[in-house]
Amino acid sequence: MSLGSHVERSPRTPAEDARQPCEVVGRGRQLQELTALLGQNSDASHAVLLSGEPGVGKSALLAEVARIMSEAGARVLSAVGVRSEAELAYAGLHQLLLPLNDRIERLADPHRGVLRSTLGYGGGPAVPDGRHVAESVVVLLRRAGAEGPVLVVVDELASFDRASSAVLGVVARRSAGIRVGFLAACRSGAETFFERAGLTEYELPPLDPDAAAELLRVRCPGLPAPARERVLAQAQGNPLALVELPAALGGPPHGASADLPHVLPFSPRRRSRHASRVARLPAASRRLLLLLALDGTGDPGVLRAGSDPKVLAALSAAEPDRLVAFDDTNRRFVFRHPLTRAAVMETSTLTERCQAHRTLAELRAEAPERRAWHLGRATLVPDERVAALLEESGQRAARRGDATAAVATFTRAAELSSRAADRARRLILAAHLAADATGELRTASRLLDRARRADPELTGSPLAAATAALLLLNGDGDLDMAHRLLVDAVETGDDGEDESLLEALHMLRLVCWSGGRDALWKPFRAALDRRNRTAPLMDTALADRFTQPRDVSWDAVRRGRRGSHVRRHIDALMSLCLQDFPAGRWEETCALAAEGLSICEEGRYPFFSWYFEYHQAMLAAVHGDFEESRSTADRITQWAVPRGVLTAAAFADHARVLTELGAGDYECAYRHAVAITPVGRVVSRPPHTLWACMDLVEAATHTRRTAEAQAHVRALREAGVAALSPRLALLVAGSAALVAPDDGAVARFEQALAVPGAQDQPFDLARIRLAYGERLRRMRSVTEARAQLDAAAEAFEQLGARPWADRAAGELRATHRSRPGAKHGSVTLTAQEREIAVLAASGLTNKQIGERLHLSPRTVGTHLYQLFPKLGVAKRAALRDALASLPALRGPR
Repeated sequence: MSLGSHVERSPRTPAEDARQPCEVVGRGRQLQELTALLGQNSDASHAVLLSGEPGVGKSALLAEVARIMSEAGARVLSAVGVRSEAELAYAGLHQLLLPLNDRIERLADPHRGVLRSTLGYGGGPAVPDGRHVAESVVVLLRRAGAEGPVLVVVDELASFDRASSAVLGVVARRSAGIRVGFLAACRSGAETFFERAGLTEYELPPLDPDAAAELLRVRCPGLPAPARERVLAQAQGNPLALVELPAALGGPPHGASADLPHVLPFSPRRRSRHASRVARLPAASRRLLLLLALDGTGDPGVLRAGSDPKVLAALSAAEPDRLVAFDDTNRRFVFRHPLTRAAVMETSTLTERCQAHRTLAELRAEAPERRAWHLGRATLVPDERVAALLEESGQRAARRGDATAAVATFTRAAELSSRAADRARRLILAAHLAADATGELRTASRLLDRARRADPELTGSPLAAATAALLLLNGDGDLDMAHRLLVDAVETGDDGEDESLLEALHMLRLVCWSGGRDALWKPFRAALDRRNRTAPLMDTALADRFTQPRDVSWDAVRRGRRGSHVRRHIDALMSLCLQDFPAGRWEETCALAAEGLSICEEGRYPFFSWYFEYHQAMLAAVHGDFEESRSTADRITQWAVPRGVLTAAAFADHARVLTELGAGDYECAYRHAVAITPVGRVVSRPPHTLWACMDLVEAATHTRRTAEAQAHVRALREAGVAALSPRLALLVAGSAALVAPDDGAVARFEQALAVPGAQDQPFDLARIRLAYGERLRRMRSVTEARAQLDAAAEAFEQLGARPWADRAAGELRATHRSRPGAKHGSVTLTAQEREIAVLAASGLTNKQIGERLHLSPRTVGTHLYQLFPKLGVAKRAALRDALASLPALRGPR
């Protein structure tokens, strides 16, 4: 019997995946180990007893092994113990052998008679001896094994009847000699009639944290982050708990951190089993388990809560049922099953829980946050002292980045507030964190409504306005309404509320940046001036000169992936994408943009989707997927323009410029470039308009708009754009080289290549090298041109910028036009003539060919007039076939 070779399988279809039990997620190592224990070939079958806590996934793992074995061609015999049939002799054996009924009839007596009588088919002794039954089953399985591998799979072994269990014990011990594998499962510590002595036992552990998170994602893809974190913490890697706990939460508002109970409930289907085991304990044992459940740390110090000298006796009463155990390694108490903790809560009364919380608050005097939390749970009426302690605790949680805990703590503080103003203020704190940090936009909206009802005057605070603005942006995307709310708040807000005011100013700056209109910035600047704050640097400098290093951004991304601050996660992804694209880290850009878009499209922050789509459009452009880039840019524009998000529309135009430059349509590229920024003017808002400065100059020079290109370069110099960032210094230097006359071009291009940090911008640098090589070729400096073109082509190839790589290769071929060209009959075509013919055959007009080759349309027409008779064609449509008949022109490398 061979199992191990089938653990790693080819990918299944979506339909097949849908049929797989989700609990096998993260069980690859266990599958490999089990199959190794069962045997790697048909002559080395073994017996394995799989044990584990309830819900750990034993049944799913058995089913997966059975499926693998069945696909490998084995006959799988399976049975599941049924508690109601435990008193019915041989009920389990009857279930197991049912598929072999036809083979029973082929057995010789006495085995045939024994099995017929045992299974209730008549014949043989009236009451077969157990030893004879076991021997007959072994004979039957040996016959089946002779025809091919057999795997016996038994689940819920503890529920099998005594007679079947005895027979299975014999089969398990003799499986190796009859080419039959044996795999059974039972709960850890369960009493059975099965004789397990001498068998290999395998304890199935809980899922590791990554696998648990993946299972929860598969089964509950829409579960909000706070609920997901709570489920993962409480389930402790138990697959059943991971599935049961979210189902018991019900619909949305229970996904909100403010609404989650301390210990999550579980479904009625599971409640009776676990709750009944707790309910039959003595009262002292239940009180101690309740303290452990509410404390949640497993700290043995909880035992100090009882002055009762019989505390240890109370604890020991819970051990026979395997409800709680002591982990010697970590010196902590642990519940044997995650649902047991929920059962302890379910079987307690409100009075008992409040008393337990008060006891724990006294024990946790040295831990202010835990003390405040327990006091908050023990208090049922407004109490400003407790509310203040909770607010302070929430501030600590927010500072260390635990926004989920902070939202719940602020909300509880609000509920215990004596004054309406304090209640509203604390609800606003919770709402802001829910919107800005945890992604709970619906929860934030509800909390703001509650704050407004508590104190209508306070909801005009800067922090409330910042929260409302974020909700507006991610709702209908009403940017102008968000701007009005923020302006009113910063103009009328209390100057003493520094943190609240800074949040509002930060959000106002985001709104102004997104709007891309000068009029939006005036109130922002005025607000800064009124408060004597230092105005920030130009937005372009902030965008290009990152104050957050890559390692800091990556740290935020990693924390975000674990469910931490969602907005910071998105901001870090934005920052990394913006750094990665010009640096040529395009694979990483692609992955991070997809990650950011996924977060936004989950419904948390749809307003920011366009930014990641912009990077996808840019990547499509440089890779030559022009139609994809155009359609993505169109989608951004269609969303942005009606909402007044003009920065997004300008970003879309930037992608269009790059697309048309790659496609060789310089006229179209020029139109999109001037839509971003007027010729001869430096517009810094939106800030990325400066990133397209060389694009505009390149499109202008290719369309013979020399005056416009020169005017734009002058404007860039006069505005000091090159001083803003290394990348802009390179782009300005490259633009100056593009417009330089031939007698000064070499010096200008060399200056551009020598800009500090130029090597860190490989795509922009390669474009400058390409332009430099093109200019040198026109100036007849062929050798020097080849050096630049070769370097550009190599860089484009490494980046995967296919359109630019093709263009560089074409220019390299053109440097060899002095060599014999391709011949058609006795006629020779120069390299330039051939290149013109190829471009014309591709459908480009004379003007477009001229723009690409730096020739006038009239010169292109002259070349084509001479080419047609040489190739024996009368129209452009015939050029492709004529060129196909020519021998290939060898390239320079």
